[in-house]
Amino acid sequence: MQQKAILILGGSNDQLFMIDTAQRMGLITVVVDGNDKAPGLLVADHAQAIDFSDTQTVITYCQLLIKQGVHLAGVLTMGSDVPHLLAKIAQHFCWVAPSMQTAKVTTDKFLMKVLFSEHNIAVPKYALVTNNDEIKQQWAAWECSRVIIKPIDAAGSRGVSICRSKADISHLYQHALRNSKSGHVMVEEYIEGDQISTESIIYRKQCYHPGFADRVYDDTPHFHPYIMENGGWQPSSIHTGKHQEICQLIDRVALALNLENGVLKGDIVYSTKYKQPMVIEVASRLSGGDFSASLVPLAHQINYIKTAIQIAIDDPVDLSELTPKTSYIVANRYFFLPPGKLMAIHGIEEAKKMKNLKKLEFNYQIGDDIPVIRNHGQRVGVFIVQGDTRQQVRNLIEQLYQTITFTVDEVPCNGHPRYYRIR
Repeated sequence: MQQKAILILGGSNDQLFMIDTAQRMGLITVVVDGNDKAPGLLVADHAQAIDFSDTQTVITYCQLLIKQGVHLAGVLTMGSDVPHLLAKIAQHFCWVAPSMQTAKVTTDKFLMKVLFSEHNIAVPKYALVTNNDEIKQQWAAWECSRVIIKPIDAAGSRGVSICRSKADISHLYQHALRNSKSGHVMVEEYIEGDQISTESIIYRKQCYHPGFADRVYDDTPHFHPYIMENGGWQPSSIHTGKHQEICQLIDRVALALNLENGVLKGDIVYSTKYKQPMVIEVASRLSGGDFSASLVPLAHQINYIKTAIQIAIDDPVDLSELTPKTSYIVANRYFFLPPGKLMAIHGIEEAKKMKNLKKLEFNYQIGDDIPVIRNHGQRVGVFIVQGDTRQQVRNLIEQLYQTITFTVDEVPCNGHPRYYRIR
């Protein structure tokens, strides 16, 4: 039987785990990325520096490889919010992928909320808005203490802010507008409660939920009005009853999206006000940011990227591989620094001696200018630790934050978000 190949959109650090997994499965990897220095282009079996938003050029490249005898059988990505591009390419070759309609809905937060409301799926109160007065009117009608203002089509928290005062509406609306590709902004009720990240495999209309993590927003007030996540905990500590409710909610979401085979990433809040789980948003793609590539594999020895690849290339799926084999506690956390020139990073060698440290990476180099942190893509670095108990992992997290320190504009800085201040 001819060896199958898979097309992977993106060759950045976010896609390296997928490329490695595919190669370990014995597949030929084909990678496209507009950045000719993307690391994935160097390790792929076939690679081309193509901006994958240019789907016709990607399709032409794939057709060339097929003529050369490469048995391309599917397309996938992770950590890149482009299900609409993936769907278009897959549709051309009749590969397994979300439909164009599913991709459209899961990249438009307003259409998503409309669809879920039609299917009686719990979501925050929401509205599309075009000016400050409309935000004020919706806020007054909802009688809630805070609202979220955000673009309908941005990812990674870009353009998203929490509004606590009517005086802030104007500049937060403009912030959302600047980050919207389509020029559309929405407002929604702020929902208090436990925040959960989910990642689900959908196979033959059945949902499986290997990714289930508590999201950490304890230090968001230091970044006000921007909403900043500082990693998560895998597995979640939410009790069994709530866990089942969330799984059932995701099942209904997949059904509403008509998603029969693929993956579904969910941002869920278990509302203290409404006493039920509510969908903040979902995406018909795999996450980046270590969730599927590190947290779940390190906690449970589950690599559901492999399962997603099997679905994408229409191979038989071994669902037993989604069963946890270990029960470690794993957490990822981020470094946050004030704006200025990064002059030094201290403690790296000492930190690397910690056996429970599984990852330590920085997004800026010495001499880089660090901006005001307004979204997740601007975080300074990340680390991952693993342990047997939450308390052990908490201690490791504090130890890492004390070990790794920084100098910004000749000022000593700690990267813990509790110390974040805009000087």
